[in-house]
Amino acid sequence: KEVYWAAYDAAGRCTDGPHVDRPADLVGKLPAVANATGEGAEVYADVLGLPVLGARYPSPVSLVAAAAGELLAGARPAALTPLYLRRPDAVEPVGRKRVTRA
Repeated sequence: KEVYWAAYDAAGRCTDGPHVDRPADLVGKLPAVANATGEGAEVYADVLGLPVLGARYPSPVSLVAAAAGELLAGARPAALTPLYLRRPDAVEPVGRKRVTRA
């Protein structure tokens, strides 16, 4: 019931995000000229009210193109670190759980 999203300009530079929000909270937050892509865009197309582009997942070609400049320059790859955009659902217990016999 949430979507992970980011906004990009025509050159592919990230201009906002990444974020995680409920689709209804995005109404009016995104530019009117925006397009959407991905599984969340397809599932919540009626709520978002944006044209949905066909690409559901990034293609291998686009992933290589995004990394090509750094790869060709011999740059050391960045560490793969998770990006947590929302608080976890799990919480640590605050005390011992009481056990009783039935």
